[in-house]
Amino acid sequence: MVRPIRRFPDPILKSTCRPATRDEARRVAVDLVDTMRAHPRCVGLAAPQIGEAIRVAVVDVSGHPLATAHNGLLVLVNATVEEAVGREVGREGCLSLPAVTADVRRARRIWVTTDSLDGGRHEIWAAGFEARAIQHELDHLDGILILDRVTSVRALHPRVLPALQRAP
Repeated sequence: MVRPIRRFPDPILKSTCRPATRDEARRVAVDLVDTMRAHPRCVGLAAPQIGEAIRVAVVDVSGHPLATAHNGLLVLVNATVEEAVGREVGREGCLSLPAVTADVRRARRIWVTTDSLDGGRHEIWAAGFEARAIQHELDHLDGILILDRVTSVRALHPRVLPALQRAP
């Protein structure tokens, strides 16, 4: 089911999420995927963005032109970044902050462990754009927004939304 996106300053976006049970993760993951896919160019979504304060996020960069490599659809449940390598600054947007994008410094490659929806834990290796998207979504689970990651006001950029663009 496609759910409404919570927007800043909704307090749930600044809260630390609790671990998810397997049943909660299954229920919320379906809605996260449906909601993510309902928004063009959206490559990830975290549970607090749809009003759920649990540690579940989804990422799928497979259709994005900046993705040079990817793992397909990822469902991240109680995920932890185990290792982060390299640093680079890149532009990020967020459905919960639709009026801005931000230049954010992130690791270039990451190793993540996550609970499986079927039980157990597994590893994910990600690089480039996919690593950035995963880090962005996992930040949401700790109440961290891209606004918290910028180093100066010069790193914020107004976003021109298609509905607001004037016809030529």
